Amino acid sequence: MSKRKLSDQQSRRVNLKRQKSDAPSSMDLQPGLVITNFGKRLLVESEQGEIISCAIRQHLGKLVAGDRVFWQPDIELGTGIVSENLARHSALSRPGFRGQTRMVAANIDIIGIVAPIEPGIHPDMIDRYLVAAAQLNLPCALIINKTDLLTTDEDWEALAETLLPYDELGIEIIPVSSQIEDGLEELEDFLSDKTSVLVGPSGAGKSSLINALIPDLDIRTSRLSEATGLGVHTTTNSILYHLPKGGDIIDSPGVRQFSPAPCSLSELEGYYADFEPFLGQCKFNNCTHTIEPDCAIKQAVEQEAIAESRFQSFQRLLAEFKANTTKPSNS
Repeated sequence: MSKRKLSDQQSRRVNLKRQKSDAPSSMDLQPGLVITNFGKRLLVESEQGEIISCAIRQHLGKLVAGDRVFWQPDIELGTGIVSENLARHSALSRPGFRGQTRMVAANIDIIGIVAPIEPGIHPDMIDRYLVAAAQLNLPCALIINKTDLLTTDEDWEALAETLLPYDELGIEIIPVSSQIEDGLEELEDFLSDKTSVLVGPSGAGKSSLINALIPDLDIRTSRLSEATGLGVHTTTNSILYHLPKGGDIIDSPGVRQFSPAPCSLSELEGYYADFEPFLGQCKFNNCTHTIEPDCAIKQAVEQEAIAESRFQSFQRLLAEFKANTTKPSNS
């Protein structure tokens, strides 16, 4: 009996079924954690702890350290492709070039603001990150790094005076020095079982702190370098590491000046917790707390109920946001 010849339509249908059977199914997808982004590829950690270099589906947009994803392995090449990202519960970003927003870290539980004794502690920098944390409804810790450089009682007293406004706000303050291994245990205990991101200016010593917290960091970094084939540059990429006592820590690139997302005057007031008792008490409802008479905020500053440094950082941010909204479009 001769074989029946298939029509063209039947042949196409059979071929289509064969293609579908060869296509990846949802069963091939595996959950993973983004460790770092290095351009057009990601390093993803599998549930088994393997580090896989993965391509990214174009429709997914920018993914960063801390993102939870589904990826499909390519067993022959030992690589993979990320095809789905899960919803984030938080995401920290900063302004990039030409007004673009640059993602820093995702799914974080706490922001650790690293303020170094050298090159210096700048309240304006601290306040900018506090505003960003308030916008994300995330708690903060203030990590005072390089305390080994404080050599006299006067040095410590000057530091305490600088930090007084933040202590009064109830912000956790952790003095630490990786150089003499002071305060590291307290810092690790505070960060354990959380996903934290360390932020701060260039030279703050974030990477040195992470080196001190994770004894085998060199080995881990070598694994990441091998997985990329390019090397890992902590100055340009946010990178996630697992802490020995549990929890994850994300090292973010240092920036010269950080700016939170622009917001309105009323929103910015609300992000300064020490302003709250005096809001609504100014003579004018639309008071900008600059040149208006009978301003409750300025009176509170004069009476030292609000720190002068906090008031000045508020004014600088307000002027910056206003300038951004009035800047002509490039289009």
